[in-house]
Parts: sequence; structure tokens; C-alpha cells
Amino acid sequence: MSVQKPSLKYNIAANFAGQGWSFIVGMVAIPLYVKYLGIEGYGLVGFYMTLQATFNSFLDFGLSVTINRELARYTALPDKIGQTRDLVRTMEVGYWVIGLVIGIGLSLSAPLIADHWIQAENIPASTIKNVVVIMGVVTFAQWPLTFYQGGLLGLQKMVLLNGINVVFATLRAIGAIILLRLFSPAVVIFFLWQAVISIFQVGVTAFLLWQSLPPSDHLPVFRISLLKDLWRFLAGMSATSFVTFFLEQADKIILSKILSLELFGYYSLATTLNSQFQLIAAQIIRPLFPRFSALVAGNASGELRTLYHKSCQLISVAILPLATIIVLFSPRLIQIWTQDLTTATMTAPIVALLFISTALINLIDVPYFVAVAYGWTSLGFFQQLISVFVFIPLMLVLTFYFGGVGAAFTRVVLSIGYLVFIPPLIHRKFSVLRGELRSWYGSDVGFPLFMVFIVAGIGYWLTPGNLQTFQFLSAVAVITLAAFVAAVLSAKEMRSWAFEQLDILHKRAYP
Repeated sequence: MSVQKPSLKYNIAANFAGQGWSFIVGMVAIPLYVKYLGIEGYGLVGFYMTLQATFNSFLDFGLSVTINRELARYTALPDKIGQTRDLVRTMEVGYWVIGLVIGIGLSLSAPLIADHWIQAENIPASTIKNVVVIMGVVTFAQWPLTFYQGGLLGLQKMVLLNGINVVFATLRAIGAIILLRLFSPAVVIFFLWQAVISIFQVGVTAFLLWQSLPPSDHLPVFRISLLKDLWRFLAGMSATSFVTFFLEQADKIILSKILSLELFGYYSLATTLNSQFQLIAAQIIRPLFPRFSALVAGNASGELRTLYHKSCQLISVAILPLATIIVLFSPRLIQIWTQDLTTATMTAPIVALLFISTALINLIDVPYFVAVAYGWTSLGFFQQLISVFVFIPLMLVLTFYFGGVGAAFTRVVLSIGYLVFIPPLIHRKFSVLRGELRSWYGSDVGFPLFMVFIVAGIGYWLTPGNLQTFQFLSAVAVITLAAFVAAVLSAKEMRSWAFEQLDILHKRAYP
């Protein structure tokens, strides 16, 4: 028995469609959240998102990535398909236990957080305590979601997963806005609605994962023996998650303590925009990782190498034009988006630096996940461990003197280091990639980056500073399109694909 592999292109398209809708919902909802909650209230939302990201990095223990990889491997190996339900049952028990402990711990820590951590001027400490208690409930309900999403990703059920995410992202935003507008613009109301939606979302996602698993001749059972074959991978991912926590969340945790809730709200707004940008590459990596894992399991080196270069160039084309445009035009774009000059002034420099950092890191996503597909988890652990000793001291110094801008600049420095040192290690490690490093730096990454920078830079230089809003947005749209065209034409695999699509369209129009 085998499981038919879904179309990779179809899965990527579904991911972009789903995330595109979620992006639109977020871009509409966030200014309204700031309007109704105030910048301090949105600072609490940012604090919650920091906690969620912290827990996912620190206490995930690599389970979500492990279930993704193992379900992809199991469905590629006919003799293991019957064990998939037992594997999911075994790992989900641990996930729910962790979520319960985190939720209770967060709720019990509410007085400490309200009185000694968050620096609020206009929100009473009693309100913050209530909000943190609700955060604990939301965390418990939300915590297992990444596990069940990882399972659907491993089964390559991207269309189904994106359908779930679209529905609940829409309900989450619309419901919150209606409640804040019609009933009470209170941050407690906002988080109560998040708790309700989280409970329903995790329930629906868990149900659909179990419905999607291959059938078995027995009821799913908890089998600790299934973890014996993957304990090394799980241990490596757990250690990586542990040190990733310090790198990914250190700036937000430190800033939430040393900055006022208002200033932290501006930083949270910038990181929210950056998180939306991070999801672009994630929509490509999500379907690629289980495919990489299956190809590695099947020892399909030639197909893996071809897919590797196509994927790297696709990442470059997808992220470099947008990152460049945001870096160049962020002050005016944020002002138009928020309708607030102060907000744009405070957040634009942080947004520009965070986008540069994210773009550089995204460029090495494909090499890194190929390494993980081969089971080389120690790379991520030692990469993050070394980075902690460089990043944390530098960030502390720059944050002290420059606030959020200093923290964001630290991430740029770290990202440049990754781009220089990580790809050579990966290309030397695996025979399938040996001899491909020059092509990666040149054709896959370097040339598209150079062409996008030239085209977007010329467009920025030619754009007058006194354009009306519609004229400015039209000019930015034209420059963005030109940058994307430059990226596609400069990436060999993407250029060939684009010409093939044009040829298909021409034949359909003129048969």
C-alpha cells in the first residue's frame, strides 16, 4: 500500500492562496486593533504573540517538525504506513501534557507579570492580570495546534490545512473587530474571543488530521517504542528549539521589560509586519520539507538536486523583490496603512531592518531543511548555540542605546553571518550538494539579488517625494512588478518556467 503524492506546485499554490487571504485579513484587522485597543492594548497583544513564539521555540521539543518529517517518511515507506496512527497518538499525548503545564504556569504567573514585568501607563494592573490568565487558557487551547498542523503538512494536505487556516483567521479577526466595536473596546474581550476561536480551531484541525491518516487494522495506541527509532532526531530538534528560543525571542522579551508598553507596542507592530513577510518563504518550505524527506528516504539524489536549485531560486524570486520594496518605501507605506505619522516614524526603521534580516535568513532555508531531511539536526543546534553567545551581548548593548532599532540591527548582523558560513557547511556535508555551492551563491541567490536591487533602486531614485497617495501606490506597484520580472529573468530555472507558461498561454490563444 502506498500514498499518492500530491502535486508540489498545487500545494505551493494552495499555501500562497491561503496565506494571501490571511495576510489581507491581517492587514485590514491590525490597524483596527490599534484603533480600538490603543497602542498599549496592542502592546499586550504583542506580548502574547511573544509568549506564544517563545513557547513554540523553547518547549516544542521538536515535536511538530518531527511529526512532519516522520509522517512524510512513513507514507513513502509501505511497511510503515500502518503505524502512522500509533505514532500520532503517542506524540499527541505528550503535546497535550506540555500545553496543560504551560497554560497553568502562565495563568499562575499573572500577578508577577502584571506587577513587575509589563510597564503600562494607562491599563490597570488588575486588567493585565485578567488578560494574562486568559492568555494561559488560550495557550493551552492553542498549544497542540502546531502539532496537528505539522501532521497535515507531513501528509502533504496543504489544501485542507490552508482551508482551515483561512476560515479561522477570518473568524478570529472579524469576531474580534465586531466585539470591540459593538460591545466594548476592552483588551479582555479581545482575548476571550481568541480563547473561543482557539478551542474550535484545534478541535477541527485534530479531527481532520485523524480523518486524513492512512487506515490501520487496529485502534491507535500509545507506543513508546515508536520513539526509539527517532530519538536522535527528536533530541537534536529539541536542543535546537531550546537555543532558538534565545535567538528568536530574546529581543522581544528584553524590550517588553525595558521599554514602556507604548514603545513596545510600536516594536510589536513592526515584528507583526515582519512575521507576515516570514510566512512567504514558509509557504514554499512547508510542502518542500516533506518532499525532501521522502526523496531522502527513497535515495533519489538526482531528483533532490534538481528540486533543490528550483526551490532556492523560487525563494529568491518570492522574497527579494518584496523585501527590497519595503526597505525602500516603508515610511510612506506604513503611514498610508496606519493613517498615523507617529506610528510610521517609530516603526519604519525597525521594519526595514527586520525585513533585511528575514530575507537573508530565508535564502538559506532550503539548504537548511535539506540538511534536516537528512537528519543533520546538530547543525541547527550548534549554529544557534554559537549565535547566542554573539547575539545576546551585542543585542543588549545596542538595545540599551538604540531601543528597538538596535535590536533589529543585531538581527541583520546575525543574518549576514548565517549567509556566509552555513551554506558552505551544508554543501560540503552531503554528496548530493557537493560542487553546487558556487551555483547556489551565484545563480540561485546572488544574481537575482543584484538585479532586484538595481531595478528597485532605480525606481526609488526616479519616484518623486511629493506624489499623492494613489500616484505613490501606483508607482510602487509598477516598481514592484519590475523587480519581480527582473528576479524571474535572472533566475535560470524560474526563467525557463516562465517562458514555458507563456508558451502554453500562446498555444491556447492561437491553437
